[in-house]
Amino acid sequence: MATTSLLASKVVILEEEPNIPAIAAVPSAVMQVTGITERGPIADRTLTTSFDEYKTTYGGFIMNGEVPIAVYGFFMQGGSFAWISRTVHFTDASDPNTHTAAKGSVMLQTDGSAASPAIIVGTETEFFSVDPGDSMEISVGGAAGQTATVNATAASLLSVVGAFPIVVNEGAGSAVMQIRIDGVYGDNPQTVTVPNGSYSADEMIAFLNELIGASASVTAGPQITMKTDRKGTNAGIQITTAGTLNAYLNFPTTKSSGTGNVGDVYRITALEIQAIIEAAVTGVTVVISQTGAVSFVSTATGAAASLQIAVQTALATALGMDIALYEGSNAAPENTLLVRGKTHGSYTDDIKILVENATNGSQDYFDMKVVVDGVVIETFPNVTMNTTSSDFVEKRVNDENYGSNLVNVTDQGVVGTLYIRRPGLGLSAAMTGGDDGITGISDIDYIGNPAGPTGLYCFDRVSSGRILIVPGVYTPGVHKGMLDYAEQWRNGSMFCVLDCPPGQTAVGVNNYVRTTAALLEYSEFGAIYWPWIKIANPQTSVFGTSSSITVPPSGFIAGKYSANDQKIGGVYESPAGIGGGFGILRGVIGVEDDPSGSSIHPVEDEKIRDLVYPNRINPITRMSGTPWHIDGGRTLKSTGPFPNIGERRGVIFIEQSLKDGLIVFKHRFNNKETRRQVKRVVTAFLTAEMNKGAFRSTDASEAFFVDVSDQLNPTANEFAGILTLRVGLATNKPTEYIVVLVTQDTRAYETSLAA
Repeated sequence: MATTSLLASKVVILEEEPNIPAIAAVPSAVMQVTGITERGPIADRTLTTSFDEYKTTYGGFIMNGEVPIAVYGFFMQGGSFAWISRTVHFTDASDPNTHTAAKGSVMLQTDGSAASPAIIVGTETEFFSVDPGDSMEISVGGAAGQTATVNATAASLLSVVGAFPIVVNEGAGSAVMQIRIDGVYGDNPQTVTVPNGSYSADEMIAFLNELIGASASVTAGPQITMKTDRKGTNAGIQITTAGTLNAYLNFPTTKSSGTGNVGDVYRITALEIQAIIEAAVTGVTVVISQTGAVSFVSTATGAAASLQIAVQTALATALGMDIALYEGSNAAPENTLLVRGKTHGSYTDDIKILVENATNGSQDYFDMKVVVDGVVIETFPNVTMNTTSSDFVEKRVNDENYGSNLVNVTDQGVVGTLYIRRPGLGLSAAMTGGDDGITGISDIDYIGNPAGPTGLYCFDRVSSGRILIVPGVYTPGVHKGMLDYAEQWRNGSMFCVLDCPPGQTAVGVNNYVRTTAALLEYSEFGAIYWPWIKIANPQTSVFGTSSSITVPPSGFIAGKYSANDQKIGGVYESPAGIGGGFGILRGVIGVEDDPSGSSIHPVEDEKIRDLVYPNRINPITRMSGTPWHIDGGRTLKSTGPFPNIGERRGVIFIEQSLKDGLIVFKHRFNNKETRRQVKRVVTAFLTAEMNKGAFRSTDASEAFFVDVSDQLNPTANEFAGILTLRVGLATNKPTEYIVVLVTQDTRAYETSLAA
């Protein structure tokens, strides 16, 4: 309320913005996963909130990739949000278009029960460009050619000057006039200005030739002619304001328009071609495709019908037509509808397209069904080849929201009545040619390239992702690529969950971490888990008849992180142990078989776990009376400031929340008052996190400190626009060992001695 409104005596209520903005907590429970999927977009990313939603875009379980199982396990554990990026083999990882995957397809044909016309198909699309007077001669049914011509003239103005030189004398000013040329500068007039002086014919037309969209020339008389560059009925030129210059030039002030049978001879539309041909050539209709190409179709049908362009003219070339003889047929199937995979992959090779009578009973319609392994997955009833109908098969099947998840279709432009153009009824056509594009896939395809982007770099624009996995891929290159991406490229804003190689003994997994991959002490922005786990077989048609399957644990671990994060203060908890359920893995019924052949995996032996845990490998185990759970919460680096997973992920959460929350102070005055506000905002946020159990103490003076002192912010920094803030956090340390000291109770004996 303005103070000027305080006129009469009153009570005024004003809402005031708080002095201290709140820092909002960033999401920490979001997983990012890249790898091989059954289908879906390549080198892109999609957010999913359930396994069913994942399947809609990326398909189901597969034998040659672990992403579906990982996402399945993520949501089984209680995960909330998962970003998915599909990768394949790229011949150049910096260019997503070099992927080696392919879409399967099948061409549906008409049933050939009716005679077909002769058709000349144009391969070029509008707009078409020719010169005025260009023509083409078309022979219909072998008869003499009929000629269709493109006519167009420019709009022009003719002046009678009288004599040159022209002497312009306007006193202190210049001679001016305004000319409008249709289609130039949004039809706004252009101004011609000629200073005082004596001008020859060439000098005068030089001024006029500064106009855009027209040109001037001198003819006998002497006369000056101005013509528009555009030729056709859309051409127009007019002197809108004669001013003082036209007194010397004597142009008419009425508008001049171009003529012809096209609007612009250099931008001819398909509709204009249709009108020209059908007006000049008897026995031919012109069909326009959705892309703007034109086809000539004989009105006659059958083997006697024919069309031929007599001479290869500029007009024929512009339309993309040749001089071959085209003939109709008495009854032959024609390609009418191309069905392709919506995305690349061999999944299409399990698909058949079934065409049936329309459920509405109309012969101009048909039902199209997508059948996978003998099961109808999708049905599109009552579709038609009518391109203007809302039930046009392309519109229905290709609709982004309500169309097919598996295929796209393309009309092939067959002409004739609708029932002739539709695919043959009763047709069951199998798709072929799909390729998953995983032959030759290597580390670089998973890691990717930021120029693409491909691989991990598809997540560059996803700011919410905090947990990164590449499930079932266990090469040193990929593991270090993940850690480098999280720590270096993404500035420590995410945490990696690594899968160890399958079938490893304790010695084997130690060798991998210490020597083969050299991961020990490499980064505190990731953790590795051992061994692989067993779950109930989720789909026997894919994984066989065994009751259980062995899978990499990373998706399940990431799901446990996510579920923990949804609890108050859960991001700070070590995702391990059975207390509070922070480490219990739901749905896990065992771990992979012991490579040595023993019926009990060595991970269940405490002495074996003693071998791997010092190498910062987190075991998945069970003990007597406990469920399968994570028995370790260590990052790969012991020498970093936050060597435990709960610490490291908690600090990531705090850092990213501060990064987003403090943006409100950008461009504010860099002075002590701003620094005091920053300190209050950060202190308020950290106090709230302290109350959630983030730190070792619930006393703020012991739990954290916030320093914006003058020592950190000297005057030179103020002038440089730099505000420095130091935050110290007393993070919690997990209880990894419980030591019980047992001794003899001698208190009664000591009492008797004292007596």
